Amino acid sequence: MEIYVNDRKIDYQPEFPLTWGNFFQKLLQEKNYIRKDHGIVRIIADDEESLQVMTEHVDKMVPEDINVLQLFTKDSISITREGFEKVSGLIDGIKTEIAAAADLYREENIKEASSKIVTVMEAIKPMVNFIQSVGMSFNLNFDEILFDRDTSLREKIESFLNTLQDLVAAQMKKDYVEIADYLEYRLIEDMTDWSKLVDILLKEIEVGDRRP
Repeated sequence: MEIYVNDRKIDYQPEFPLTWGNFFQKLLQEKNYIRKDHGIVRIIADDEESLQVMTEHVDKMVPEDINVLQLFTKDSISITREGFEKVSGLIDGIKTEIAAAADLYREENIKEASSKIVTVMEAIKPMVNFIQSVGMSFNLNFDEILFDRDTSLREKIESFLNTLQDLVAAQMKKDYVEIADYLEYRLIEDMTDWSKLVDILLKEIEVGDRRP
């Protein structure tokens, strides 16, 4: 496998088998390959756009038959600030959709309410993926960064993903009152927590950037 960073061929040779997550972790730890203040913004594997391997497929194995892997980087702080601004706007939109879906369930307009929930779930996925990619790009340990006094960022993220199963269970029971209550009293609050999580991560990154 030939690996290029910003069109410069590097001598890094991964030892197979390994996951994409481990691949990028090892690559980013080597200062000679990617500048400390840069993050990966584009990935091309054998002429195919493949950035999703860093966001959606981190647990999948790296194919050993890739001939050329091209990585492109950009100033990490700028990338992350822009990304967090988009996430904040996305969260506001998600909260609006959640509130509307809750009202529709209470009005027994099930079809339209369910359609909004699909939209919400599709919007949440890239938000979670972005947060995870930020952690990987900056080598952040979510177990050590606290969301509050008793909860780490990793625990908070996992708790949020687990509570989404409650929504799925309520939908399977077709308990629309329960679904509406979950949306209004839990999921909207979860989205508010995600706004706080974004602020915590951005501060963590900016503090790290000022360290010698």
